[in-house]
Amino acid sequence: MIKFFRKIRYNLMEQNKSGKYFKYAIGEIILVVIGILIALQINNWNEKRKEQEKGQVYLERLKENLILDLEHLELNINFYKQVFEYGNLALAYSDGDTIESKNNWEILVAFFHASQIWPLILTSSTYEELKSSGELSLLQSVDLRNSLSYFYGGGLERYNHTVGIYPPYRKMVRGLIPTKIQNYMWDHCHVTRNDAQILKACDSFISEEECKHILDGLINNSILIEELRYFMSGIKVGLDTITEQLKLCQLMLDEINTIQNN
Repeated sequence: MIKFFRKIRYNLMEQNKSGKYFKYAIGEIILVVIGILIALQINNWNEKRKEQEKGQVYLERLKENLILDLEHLELNINFYKQVFEYGNLALAYSDGDTIESKNNWEILVAFFHASQIWPLILTSSTYEELKSSGELSLLQSVDLRNSLSYFYGGGLERYNHTVGIYPPYRKMVRGLIPTKIQNYMWDHCHVTRNDAQILKACDSFISEEECKHILDGLINNSILIEELRYFMSGIKVGLDTITEQLKLCQLMLDEINTIQNN
């Protein structure tokens, strides 16, 4: 093709047809420019296609992360609902309420289980990678980007300042319940299964009188009871926060599924 155009130019120059030569030269320049523009456009299409493909890979990874987060949030909510129930049972006993359906051992277990915590660790690796590499724009949905920012940012901060605190009650009550009883509770009243903590009832191995003696020491410790109330208050607010995070997580998964299906 190059030889063909070169031959045309040579013939025009040989025939001294300068006017036609200049017209031809201009036409050739235009063709070159058009060729460059087409090449640039093709390159842009290719780059856009690569970005779209990369964005789809990130979306799939985000989806996998959020599915794990959703599972952890559900487990976390169920766990803290149990802790909240145990804590309120212990507080009711300390307030002098009649607990007819519970014996002393069950109330002592409630004081112990009210000290349980389970820090929530979200799977933010893909989001952090997108943020640190400056590639968040690969996610074309502004709503999704904003939701991810809150989910792994402000929403998690709210959790950490409510139910996510490390309560002084935890240290205090475990310093007051005898070690042999705590060890028994760990072995018989608590189970760790994969990523889940399970709090359960268990049979007593000490007398009701011994349980009553320990309980009297706990309820007469005003600072301990104050710290328990404070922790239960944090859980009450924190459960709402976790529930909001759960709903947001599900919404983001739904949006990702919609994007992928389209």
